[in-house]
Amino acid sequence: MHAARPARALLCTVIAAVLASAGCGSGKPVQSGSHNTAPAQATLTVRQACGLLRADLARNGGAPDIPALRKVADHVTAARLAGDARTAVRDIGHTGVAPLAVALLEDDCARAGMSITAP
Repeated sequence: MHAARPARALLCTVIAAVLASAGCGSGKPVQSGSHNTAPAQATLTVRQACGLLRADLARNGGAPDIPALRKVADHVTAARLAGDARTAVRDIGHTGVAPLAVALLEDDCARAGMSITAP
């Protein structure tokens, strides 16, 4: 179990380096075109969030979509899973793909005893 920590740290370092070199973080907030406030949604447990991600990945042929990732990021109770979902949203927004972030999400869900990828 402890052997995964150095690998996770390495992945996080690689992600940070890629994002830094890509010029991310312009400091400009993303503005929504709508001023309607959405009703507050209930929080998601880690297992619920992983189930949502598994269904999303199955529906989209293995590629997560932004709305599902944002729902996880905004409503899951686990900070690590929320952060990894936000990283995936950012990566998809910048490059169109998020293989490292999805790998981190898979690891988060595996630690919770759930697989989000098809066997």
